[in-house]
Amino acid sequence: MEQPKMTVSERRATYPLQQRLKIYNPDTMARRLSQEKQTKLVVNGVNLLNKSSLDKDIILDRMKQRRETHNRVERRRRDMLNGLISELAHAMPQDALDPEKSHRAQILRQAISYIQSIRRENQTMRAQLGQQDIHSSQAQQQH
Repeated sequence: MEQPKMTVSERRATYPLQQRLKIYNPDTMARRLSQEKQTKLVVNGVNLLNKSSLDKDIILDRMKQRRETHNRVERRRRDMLNGLISELAHAMPQDALDPEKSHRAQILRQAISYIQSIRRENQTMRAQLGQQDIHSSQAQQQH
């Protein structure tokens, strides 16, 4: 059966006190940090400091392509959202807002308000129709 992995802190907590004091001694830590050179620069799973320049160029080109692809996808998404918000603004009553000058948040806020008012109006009309149906059925029963 596989034991759950322990974090470094959990593993170090099992060390004897003297060893923990030595590990966390400020002088020891400062000496280790000053002696350590950066030996890893891992990008997309590849250590750039441990590879030939050819591999670095390939990795950097791939990273550039991924960034450009991401930017293109993000721009397309943003354009689609802006188009839909513009369409929503033009679908609103003309007195509600100026679709060319309004901010997106303002357009969305006005659209929500407009939809809520239409819902209330719709409920009122349904209630009136329901009462009319009741009155007309009562009138038909009396005749």
